[in-house]
Amino acid sequence: MNITKHIAPLAIAMAAVFPAVSRADVPVVDGTGRPAKVVCKVLPNGNEVKAWHMDKIIFLIVGPLTALNAADQMALNLVPQQTTLDIKVLDDPRTVADVKGKVLTFLGAADTAVNRGAIKIDDVDYAVVCPNPDGAGGA
Repeated sequence: MNITKHIAPLAIAMAAVFPAVSRADVPVVDGTGRPAKVVCKVLPNGNEVKAWHMDKIIFLIVGPLTALNAADQMALNLVPQQTTLDIKVLDDPRTVADVKGKVLTFLGAADTAVNRGAIKIDDVDYAVVCPNPDGAGGA
């Protein structure tokens, strides 16, 4: 029995029934970076209410950090090391985010090469929220 004789018609039939499996569409690459400026609404006075962009930075401290201010060193030493931590920070959609710099600044650590080496970024999640300046409704 010639197995190829039976597989070929089966493959043709499957391609007809499942066309998405038999071909793929390659997406267009957009190489243009544009700030994610989102206008939630325009107030009666013409002022725009823009969305707030926030990053949730998930990270580990893998070595000792030096505080920016010596008076904060004891508190900085109490931040757990070798465990997953996260912070939530505002993000400006018109700028390039220095994620390690944001973590160090948030913690009160000096932004040095040694401190940067002591931070391991695991992930960055984000959120965009439209504030409600009227106070009506809400989350």
